[in-house]
Amino acid sequence: MKELIEKVEDFKIELDNTREVKHIKELNNKLNDNKELIDKIKKYNDTLDEKLKNEIIENEFFKEYKLSENEINFLILEINSKLKTISQKGKCIHENN
Repeated sequence: MKELIEKVEDFKIELDNTREVKHIKELNNKLNDNKELIDKIKKYNDTLDEKLKNEIIENEFFKEYKLSENEINFLILEINSKLKTISQKGKCIHENN
C-alpha cells in the first residue's frame, strides 16, 4: 500500500510539471486579476444576456483559457485511459469455451 501511495504522489508531482497544468495555473492567476471579465461572467450568470455572452466568448483571454481547459480535459481522458488499462491488468478474464 505504501508503494501505491508513493507512486500516486510521484504521479501528482509529474502532473504538476506538465505544460498543460502549469499553463492553466498561470491563467487562473491571471483570471483572478481580470476583474472586468469576472464581473461580466457574474453579470451574465444573473441575466443570461446574449450580448454579454458574446462579449465574453470573443474575449481573447477567455478563448485562451477555454483552450487550456480543453487541454486539461484531454489530459484527464488520457489518464483515465491509462488507469483503465492498469486496472484491467489485475483482473482475471474468463472465456467460455
